[in-house]
Amino acid sequence: MPTARQINRGEHGMIGDIIGDSFSDDPVNLWIFGGEACMRAYYTKAAKKLYLPRGYGHVEERENGGSLWLPPMVEKKIPIWNSLDIATTMVKHSGVRSIGRGTTVDTALAKAKPTIPHYYLFAIGARTAHQGKGIGGALMKAGLERVDSEKMPAYLESSKESNIGFYQQFGFNVTEIVSPPNGCPPLWAMWREARS
Repeated sequence: MPTARQINRGEHGMIGDIIGDSFSDDPVNLWIFGGEACMRAYYTKAAKKLYLPRGYGHVEERENGGSLWLPPMVEKKIPIWNSLDIATTMVKHSGVRSIGRGTTVDTALAKAKPTIPHYYLFAIGARTAHQGKGIGGALMKAGLERVDSEKMPAYLESSKESNIGFYQQFGFNVTEIVSPPNGCPPLWAMWREARS
């Protein structure tokens, strides 16, 4: 059975690489970023600037999977002054339209996000060569330990319909299908009630 450990703040490159690999066939990420190279670069920078300093994450012991979370009341937002290098990276790898595509998705998701305090699972995944081996389950259990210890609800957006069953095993339920405009594939907003 795989085990997970907490990610350290300086491990943004490792988690960015894992998430980029694990999302390489994800329809929404492909629509936004166009390919794995841009995904890896984006997730590395997002982990460095937001998810590791203000949130937390876990990595499977052999670095074949990882997750990133934000605690309640921390916005999924990187200030513009601190995100110019992210935009530059997206343009370099996927063209200027990738910024508009990303903004389109973020705007649609912001409208669906619950307003009551909750933990937010931003990303969870196993490297493509290691999917289906229990890594995602170990990562989810590790992340939910903190959520449950604080008796808080949790929220995520699934960008693959085939992953909904996995999330349901951990108590998440679909609350809304989010359909961003301009040809973006749908996402499924999912909520997990607080455990007492």
